[in-house]
Amino acid sequence: MHRCSVLVVDDDEELVSAIRELLERKKYEVITAFSGKEAIEKASALPYICVALLDLVMPAMDGFTLLEKVKEIHPNINTIMITGHGTVPTAVEAIKRGASDFITKPFDKDVLLKKLGVIQRTHELEGKVSELNELLSERYGFDQIISGSRVMRSVFEKATAAARTDASVFIVGETGTGKELLAKTIHLKSERSNRPFIAINCGAIPKELIESELFGYKKGAFTGAIRDHEGLFVAANEGTIFLDEIGEMPKELQVKLLRVLEERKVRPIGHTGEVPIDIRVIAASNRSIEELKNTYLREDLFFRLAVVVIELPPLRDRREDIPLLTEYFIRKFNDKYSKSIEGVSEGVLTSLYQYHFPGNIRELENLIEGIVAVSPSDKKVITDKDLKTHLIWHETKASNHILLSLEELEKYALEQALREAQGNKSKAAEILGISRDTLYRKLKQFGME
Repeated sequence: MHRCSVLVVDDDEELVSAIRELLERKKYEVITAFSGKEAIEKASALPYICVALLDLVMPAMDGFTLLEKVKEIHPNINTIMITGHGTVPTAVEAIKRGASDFITKPFDKDVLLKKLGVIQRTHELEGKVSELNELLSERYGFDQIISGSRVMRSVFEKATAAARTDASVFIVGETGTGKELLAKTIHLKSERSNRPFIAINCGAIPKELIESELFGYKKGAFTGAIRDHEGLFVAANEGTIFLDEIGEMPKELQVKLLRVLEERKVRPIGHTGEVPIDIRVIAASNRSIEELKNTYLREDLFFRLAVVVIELPPLRDRREDIPLLTEYFIRKFNDKYSKSIEGVSEGVLTSLYQYHFPGNIRELENLIEGIVAVSPSDKKVITDKDLKTHLIWHETKASNHILLSLEELEKYALEQALREAQGNKSKAAEILGISRDTLYRKLKQFGME
């Protein structure tokens, strides 16, 4: 996950070979170079080098010059200088030029391994912090995007209230509506935010493996159990476990899950003892609540999981979010693919409003990524032509492609506003952001008085 390779540079091939053999025995990925020029070429081509061992005295390019050039390529790289002249002034000069540390020839292999171990652990910690920052960034970015929708603001208000408690949450919504993202948001807003968040898709794991994945097993419990496995519930201890597509879990395992939730203990397969857990459970399904209660889940398990129920609406029921989501995904994939697209044409926005989006937000995200990924580097605006090229495979699914005129879109918006306002025309006008006179004129225009 946090790939870290070691670049070893020295004109002494025998020394390089010895270092490589030592590090590879300790499972490091090692890249070697025998000159400054070769080192720069490899550093330029490989983005995952996190530490460099650089000889101070080399022909053509000395270690200090190489240090500066490597730091230009990888500003955050850690460098350890190798020198046969281990004087204090040399060490001070190396540190001044950006070196992390230095070792002297002949070096003690245990000292080298200790220095590299510290650097590797720091690199892994920085990677985890970066992941957390990215997760928080995605969460707040999404939060801002969906704030244009009244129904989604209501969802987040409920999710925020749930996050203040340890109550189990059940999220219901179609595929692609963002159930896992909402679960992460609840976790991040809770007091467990600095503890693990572990997600598992109950429908993606074979029935014979799901119990061992969730609850763990002891060595020798079955053929292939060559070591103890703690299981995801124990791994998520003090944090949150997200059980996606919980309706696909076998009924016989649902009984064991119910027992775990009631007693807050898990019993790994092949183990006579129990392991106590402190865990928050969030479940999700793309099936309706009635289907879950009547067909797919034991009733007692459903009510244990559904202390707080949050229903995520499909994208077609909150079309006002489409422009904001589109803008967000363009920014996201501009960064990913080094593009500078500024937005979409009016025709594109109209087409997106008209489209049914059976795959919901995930489908819109994939659509925008596909367009941005293949766009020329100087492209500024996504046009109808771009959209039609990427939507063409949907054309055969006529039932999924709603073609509405602008008048039909206006009528649809009026109907939605009146439904939300429960027939109160003043409130409907406020929802739409128009005057009452304009509302009455539109109602008359469409024969909706």
